[in-house]
Amino acid sequence: MIEEKTKVFRPIHYLGSKLRMLDFIEESINEIDSEKGGVCDLFTGSGSVSFHLSKSRPIVSVDIQKYSKVISSAILQKKHLDSQFVNDFLNNCKNSAHSDILFKTVKPLIEYEVFSIQKALDKTCLEGLCEILESGSIIAFQLSNKTKQKNKLNKNIEEVLENLKTNNISEIDSLSIRYFGGIYFSYMQTCQIDSILYQINIAPKEFKNILLAPLLSTISDAVNTVGKQFAQPIRPRNNKGIIKSTLGKATHKDRKIDIFESYRKWLDKYNSLEELKYNNVVYNVDYNDALDKLPKNVTVVYADPPYTRDHYSRFYHVLETISLRDLPKISTMVLKGETKLSRGLYREERHQSPFCIRSQAPKAFENMFQKISSRGLKLVLSYSPYDDTKETHPRVIKMKLLISLAKKYFETVEVKSVGEFTHSKLNNSAKHLDASKTAEVLIVCY
Repeated sequence: MIEEKTKVFRPIHYLGSKLRMLDFIEESINEIDSEKGGVCDLFTGSGSVSFHLSKSRPIVSVDIQKYSKVISSAILQKKHLDSQFVNDFLNNCKNSAHSDILFKTVKPLIEYEVFSIQKALDKTCLEGLCEILESGSIIAFQLSNKTKQKNKLNKNIEEVLENLKTNNISEIDSLSIRYFGGIYFSYMQTCQIDSILYQINIAPKEFKNILLAPLLSTISDAVNTVGKQFAQPIRPRNNKGIIKSTLGKATHKDRKIDIFESYRKWLDKYNSLEELKYNNVVYNVDYNDALDKLPKNVTVVYADPPYTRDHYSRFYHVLETISLRDLPKISTMVLKGETKLSRGLYREERHQSPFCIRSQAPKAFENMFQKISSRGLKLVLSYSPYDDTKETHPRVIKMKLLISLAKKYFETVEVKSVGEFTHSKLNNSAKHLDASKTAEVLIVCY
């Protein structure tokens, strides 16, 4: 029964998720490596492919982002938590002295937000909630060079800042409150997030990843954005600058989520995953460095690098900051000659993948092909062809060039379509996964 429940595991909402391709990827790997050697998942991301393959092969998970390491470690290097530990941990998250003082400290903003959401739901006043979404970040308030207007929101922010100082709550212990409250989550939710983070920080080292990964999953579910990504906070106004009449409903849906309750459910999900058959490895390094130190049992590399100019670090910067539990500088932009904080409050130092840069992508791919080939490894490369009839971003490198580069280093290069695979696997058209022959392909090299 557990096997059925966890056949597909989606830790976070993730761009370019390969959930519908898992069987296709596995069968393609099996066709070129029937001996079931180890697989290196070179751009692991959310870990769904690694988790699926780990049931039949040893896995080396690789990703330069810390949040990916946390999730991969939790699902590939599983540490079981006994029920007493879980109950005590959750109780401390909710009822510790630290948690209590956090909620009392942020109470002015919590109450003001609840009031503003209700006004928006009643459609008697939308301005208060709109202002929270546009200007509710404490860190943005502190970094702003503008004279602070003495409106209700700013007065409450100033009161909370004074409370934080009076109660001697450090910046790191109020990380999500300061950075993400009002913008991505409700102030209540960020108090809950910081309460959980505090307990994770003082938990035994060997349990940190399996305690932190469920929090990342919880955050991914609760974030108040379109598509559950972190690239852009919700826009409360239309393109004419008018506040959207549905703002209250759209905001309340996510911000009413109880983080403690959601976290408990996710913690149970992670803790109930089946026992591992193999000793898996998790690398939190650049793909280039990982290829230089792969274990000898690896026979196949699966790679799903980004193909558009959208750097993934921008879409998951909140998860990265929560995983690192640091105090990053916020990136800025120049708009009409004025330097402003980035609207998404992005980390100033974010990973910029060469695979997302048109001038660098060909060299990055050739380097990857050369390294994999020189070690006598086989490669299964995911690629999503660009369909200019749909609203998708052009690829920084065309498939024709990819195949040409791959043929320089591999004797056999085959292109397999997930569309053909799903058609052959599904008899009932009602179950058909929306996949055309141009939707997803695997470039198999050996």
